[in-house]
Amino acid sequence: MSLDNSEKAADSGQKRVKMRALGTWAFQKGSRTCQGNQCRVPPSAKPGQLFGVSLMDVCDKDNLPTPVLDMLSFINQKGPLTEGIFRKSANIKSCRVLKEKLNSGDKVNMDSESVLVVASVLKDFLRNIPGSIFSSDLYDQWLGVIDQGSEEEKITAAQRLLAQLPRANVVLVRYLFGVLYNIEQHSSTNQMTAYNLSVCLAPSILCPPNSCSLELEGNFIKKISLVQFLIENCLRIFGEDITSLLGENSMSLDNSEKAA
Repeated sequence: MSLDNSEKAADSGQKRVKMRALGTWAFQKGSRTCQGNQCRVPPSAKPGQLFGVSLMDVCDKDNLPTPVLDMLSFINQKGPLTEGIFRKSANIKSCRVLKEKLNSGDKVNMDSESVLVVASVLKDFLRNIPGSIFSSDLYDQWLGVIDQGSEEEKITAAQRLLAQLPRANVVLVRYLFGVLYNIEQHSSTNQMTAYNLSVCLAPSILCPPNSCSLELEGNFIKKISLVQFLIENCLRIFGEDITSLLGENSMSLDNSEKAA
């Protein structure tokens, strides 16, 4: 599955943010819910439906649905040593079939799926969360994080915004960035640095309040810088335990997976 135009537009590298000492942050339970049009009137969820409905409709007491956890776990295991994970094209038909199975509540054995297909379908799921996982209502504030002076100020600003998200969003964000961090740690093998990952995923996790309007180029670049910063500093922002939420990531990959 090819990257969308917004992902292709970001083709220039940016300086990596230097990783500093690791720390933890205790999450406060967010009580705020989205108020934007996309969040206020989401489509009614059918039994088993995952795509295009509010996270609060598919989460049980802030627990992510099993299919989403299965996708994250599979990517966490196979993705770190898969070259071009989240960037390489996946078979369109296979992606459509997997999405339809997941969206109808069918049980899926992820081990029989290509990791590139699962990564593309997960990105599709993230892109279709009403209001986006980071909340369109907070769009300008998220972009403002990268304008903060020091690294500490950026981290504090990001944590304050996370505390304003619904708890279900925070849970998914922590799982997701744990996976992205694990992938980034193997970037010498998979060629997916924090910057490359942010180019592929930033458009799917933070959207402008009015999704019909074109995103300014400057804002798109800021969004990429923001996601890159969150990946590189995720242990300090989200807590050191995020890397083990889904168990240990795979340290080996057979030749067939490398060639996928």
